Amino acid sequence: MGITLIFKQIRGIFAQSHRKSEQVQLSRRAFFQLLGYLGGCVIISLATQSQYLE
Repeated sequence: MGITLIFKQIRGIFAQSHRKSEQVQLSRRAFFQLLGYLGGCVIISLATQSQYLE
């Protein structure tokens, strides 16, 4: 339960320091950065696997 309280407090601070439109923009940016990171991990994994298969 302690962890969820910490996340709620952090979310509250974030919400107070940014307008709603800024929150949406930052959230979308973070989401697409996460997708890019995960996509890069997949590509590197596939490239590494293909080298070992040969």
